[in-house]
Amino acid sequence: MKTHFILSTMLLVMFSMTIQAQQGKFAVNPDGEKDLAAANEYMKAIQSKDPSQIEKIHASNVVGYGPRWNSPRNHQQIVEAFINIWESVSDFRYDRVRMIPVTVSGDEIPEYNGNWVMTWSVFVGKDRTTGIEVMIDLHETLKIDKGKIIMKVTYYNELDAMIQTGQYPGD
Repeated sequence: MKTHFILSTMLLVMFSMTIQAQQGKFAVNPDGEKDLAAANEYMKAIQSKDPSQIEKIHASNVVGYGPRWNSPRNHQQIVEAFINIWESVSDFRYDRVRMIPVTVSGDEIPEYNGNWVMTWSVFVGKDRTTGIEVMIDLHETLKIDKGKIIMKVTYYNELDAMIQTGQYPGD
């Protein structure tokens, strides 16, 4: 039953992406090298543990979401969130990083139109409190303009991370 649900959900997502692509709303960005370079600078800034590097790669008017939709963050809140991560997780790295630059156009939500980099990776780090290594599948969509991140949405399973660190008694 669980496998059937997951397969059905994946097919629905793929079908909806195919429809959007056919309507011309979603396409691979053929000039995405600059956007990929900015996304790579973002990953380096995170690993540098230097707040000034996080500040530098994000535009001053950046808006960040995730993992919950009710949590939009501004520039300063994004920097503070990374400082909190650096304080709570040691020996972290990103494994299996994959990126693709895309362009969204003609979307009914104007903020969604523009150049984005879709990233997929596995975040690996040790929880400083428990010493337990945590592995989290991570997906980020980064809207990039003039080499700066102007919007981002971060997706990961918070509950899975809590279960892995023993903060929630999962099975």
